[in-house]
Amino acid sequence: MQKLTGFLAALLMLVGGFTMSAQSIGITGRVVDASGEPLIAVTVYEDGNTAGGTLTDIDGNYALNVSSAKSSIVFSCLGFAEHKEIVGLRKTINVTLKEESLSIDAAEVVSVGYGTVARRDLTGSVSKVDMGEIMKAPVTNFDQALTGKVAGVVVTTSDGALGAEANITIRGNNSLTQSSAPLYIIDGFPTESSMATALNAADIESIDVLKDASATAIYGARGANGVIVITTKQGTEGKPKVNFSASWAMNRIANKVDLMNGVEFVELQNEIFGASLGTNTYLKPGAADEAAGITSYTLDDYNNPAMWNDWQDQIYRTALVQNYNISVSGGSKEAGNRYNISLSAVDQDGIIVKSNFQRYQGKINFQQKFGKKVTLDVLANYSRAITNGVTPTDAQASSSATGWLMYSVWGYRPVKPKSQWQVDANGNYINNDVDFAVDDEVAGASDYRFNPAKTVRNEYRKTIVDYLNANAGITWEIIDDLKLKITGGYTMNKRRREEFNGSETYTGNPKSSSGKGINGGIYWYNKTSWVNENTLTYTKRFNRKHNFQFLAGFTMQGETYDYKGTAATQMTNESLGLNGLHTGKYQTVSPWQYDWTMMSGLFRVNYNYKYKYYLTASMRADGSSKFPKGNRWGYFPSVGASWNINREDWLKDKPWLSNAKLRASWGLTGNNRTQTPYDYYAQISTLPGDKNSNDYVFGGTPISGYSPSKMENVNLKWETTEQWNVGLDFSVFDSRIKLTADWYLKNTRDLLLQATLPSSSGFTSAMLNIGSMQNQGCEFTLDLVPIQKKNFTWNMNFNIAMNRNKVTALTNDQYSLLRTVSWDQKFNSQDAYITQVGKPSGMMYGFIYEGTYKEEDFNGSLLKDNVPSLTTVTRSDVRPGDPKYRDINKDGVIDDNDRTIIGCGQPLHTGGFGNTFNFYGFDVNIFFSWSYGNDILNANRLYFESGLTKHTNQFKSYKNRWTPENNRSDIPRVAANGMTVYSSRVVEDGSFLRLRNFTVGYTLPRKMLRKMHFDTLRVYVSGDNLWTLTNYSGPDPEVSTRNNVLTPGFDWSAYPRAWGLTAGLSFTF
Repeated sequence: MQKLTGFLAALLMLVGGFTMSAQSIGITGRVVDASGEPLIAVTVYEDGNTAGGTLTDIDGNYALNVSSAKSSIVFSCLGFAEHKEIVGLRKTINVTLKEESLSIDAAEVVSVGYGTVARRDLTGSVSKVDMGEIMKAPVTNFDQALTGKVAGVVVTTSDGALGAEANITIRGNNSLTQSSAPLYIIDGFPTESSMATALNAADIESIDVLKDASATAIYGARGANGVIVITTKQGTEGKPKVNFSASWAMNRIANKVDLMNGVEFVELQNEIFGASLGTNTYLKPGAADEAAGITSYTLDDYNNPAMWNDWQDQIYRTALVQNYNISVSGGSKEAGNRYNISLSAVDQDGIIVKSNFQRYQGKINFQQKFGKKVTLDVLANYSRAITNGVTPTDAQASSSATGWLMYSVWGYRPVKPKSQWQVDANGNYINNDVDFAVDDEVAGASDYRFNPAKTVRNEYRKTIVDYLNANAGITWEIIDDLKLKITGGYTMNKRRREEFNGSETYTGNPKSSSGKGINGGIYWYNKTSWVNENTLTYTKRFNRKHNFQFLAGFTMQGETYDYKGTAATQMTNESLGLNGLHTGKYQTVSPWQYDWTMMSGLFRVNYNYKYKYYLTASMRADGSSKFPKGNRWGYFPSVGASWNINREDWLKDKPWLSNAKLRASWGLTGNNRTQTPYDYYAQISTLPGDKNSNDYVFGGTPISGYSPSKMENVNLKWETTEQWNVGLDFSVFDSRIKLTADWYLKNTRDLLLQATLPSSSGFTSAMLNIGSMQNQGCEFTLDLVPIQKKNFTWNMNFNIAMNRNKVTALTNDQYSLLRTVSWDQKFNSQDAYITQVGKPSGMMYGFIYEGTYKEEDFNGSLLKDNVPSLTTVTRSDVRPGDPKYRDINKDGVIDDNDRTIIGCGQPLHTGGFGNTFNFYGFDVNIFFSWSYGNDILNANRLYFESGLTKHTNQFKSYKNRWTPENNRSDIPRVAANGMTVYSSRVVEDGSFLRLRNFTVGYTLPRKMLRKMHFDTLRVYVSGDNLWTLTNYSGPDPEVSTRNNVLTPGFDWSAYPRAWGLTAGLSFTF
């Protein structure tokens, strides 16, 4: 027994010895990254025993005890993939950790002020445009790429005119009288003009839209309207790679106006003129017919479509477009250089005859490294854009509606009186109306007798724009983590506009009321800008937990503008064209020149802890020559914070959660876009001494002199916007479902407004900083990947934005601001828009239309006493069928006190949605955009649904006008009283849903391409503006010919929008 006990004791001691030996296996080693650099604070522990873990020291070394040779050691470090090693018989285990494969939000890089960051590290609201998807469809100007693509970004154009740049606003309008356009950063160069027509969309690598103050305050005085950062393509290391793309398109008018035909027009004229052969030339027979015994023509005599003219068919055409792009990129790692060189050409005919847009452009982007510390970047972009042809939205006469092209096209009579019809040798009628510049049968004082087909073919309009943008920068890594960057840039924008109006044009014809005769002019506009930016960036990571970046900078920028021209009227030699300006009477063209400069200091601090908690703070100070010394400097701080919730330990075991981040920010930004750089100066005007009523008179003789015309404004300062933003970024299932949501509140103060001054000042008004405005809204963006297979993927995207604009203060003791629109002498002096405190800016203003007066409104031929009428119309002249307006204040009369808000040009929400399918080499992209809740003031109906003017054609809808037989109609009768006022009759819902683009492409398989020595080759067909759903009666709901904050949604004589079909190809080798 004792022997047994001793044996068991010895066995236990032996087992215990082995156990102790297993528990005390000591492992040492070193942990480094892929470059061999030691990794500090790597967590090292035995799998299943985290409590006994350790950390690597400053040299990456560690020491750890494990329980057995079968144990596994886990190496874990933020930013690197987790790594396991089985111990086995080893005592030393050295490990190289690989960087962690990044999530989409960590891998996606976005541009911010003076740098780039991973999306996961953002504290602000920044949207990135997917240029790869957008360029699968034909895009000429980059602003087209933003339409409906980015929540909160509204892209509008006056109309469909060639070469016109879009008006872009981000999160609403921030100013009433100054520009609300964003600041553009094009390859680091800040500019207030997008120059979209000068840039080749195929050259653009990325477009990032900075929305909130955390993202834009670093641009200080120019960041209030948001910032759009455009980065063009860089070179890549490797063999030269050639990219080529070409497209050929056919465009046609999307929607012609439905006009009265010849019979309907004559029926209207008979109603206007009556049956008297003395005044109604449409009923009066010609001499030959009278000799044949015909005493009068009837409507049946005009039922000959061959003699009718739809003048739209005379000016519209099928327009062809060609677009070519080629680029070469490459670089050498050994030589330390990269390059990208590109050329492009666009030749686009307009859908109106003789209109055309051409652009020739070239770009070079070059980078050269000098050792490991210094990098030189050089970029230059040059383009020449040439626009030819008439612009319907440019009036040819200063005050009359008849000077606008579309007025002539729609209003020029579609058929002549039959007494003027000509016959050929066989007795057949000849329709040669297009050959005559003037319809002499129309009264001589009427401008609408000029043939639009002649005018559009004979007017000469040409604009040439030369644009150059050149930048150079040098980056020096002074020490590890500290970089100095110095950049300099220069832009040149030269414009030359030429006009010539010969004898067969509206303004040049000797019978024109313009009185100019043959006339023309040449005008030059030049703008140059320079910038110097110097930034110092320090980036450091401490203890693998604390990530810190500090940016400090100093910048300077200046611009110079000048304008001049020469013009003449009554030119005596038409054949010389513009070379004959010297043969006419020279006209005064007032030249001007001005410049401004700005100097700025800035800094920004970024900090995050374990990529979980982020803090960003920035400050910029801007000093501008546009403001007086006392207000020359403005200070614009911001702060932002975010929380990456998915990085928390309690969510690490939720593999379905890809990203969850909360963001919040606050900041101040400014708007320094005054009307001129000299708005704060006092101004003196010259009195000419030519018997003008303002002349000084001494001894009965007018003497020239000077007088103050504008007082000095020493208090002029920036318009300042304070913005709050709260956002959420959320994605699940490997980011196949992604949601971004933002709420914002923007309060803009110190708005520049024209304020009334006390008479003691000696002036009636001045521009003062006394208004304020608010924008509040929310934005949602949803991206889905419902199907993701090897040979089939389906991507969906949707965005919607809702902005509520409100004016919170105007000038002292003023609660409304009225605005007129200049387009016709009957309406030019009437207020068409009103801006009121507590309501959105630019509300449509006029009378509420209540239909037409009916028989029951009369006692005999006189209005009943209780039925109100316009004070501008004698009550005894009011007739059934005249327009009827609401008596708002119930005082028994309709006057200016009854004008009210009748519409709003701002939408309730805007957005876009699309689907992209990829399967076995095919790709299909469908994209829609919409606007909902905005109104349009359709001024076209004030003329073409009114019967106001004799011999003028009308819209087809005017067939349903009031007549004794159609006496329940609410469309006014011909020659009605009270028609020349703004009213809700012509305010329409401008909401629309538009199929913006539909593209089908095919990329050839790689096996086939290898035989052809191509890397990629894709062919496609595409359609633009193929379908629109809207209740708007006009040609296009996406119109605003005044495109102004105070006068939105005004439609008059707009250049029609086209729909197009495109075929194209692209390849790389």
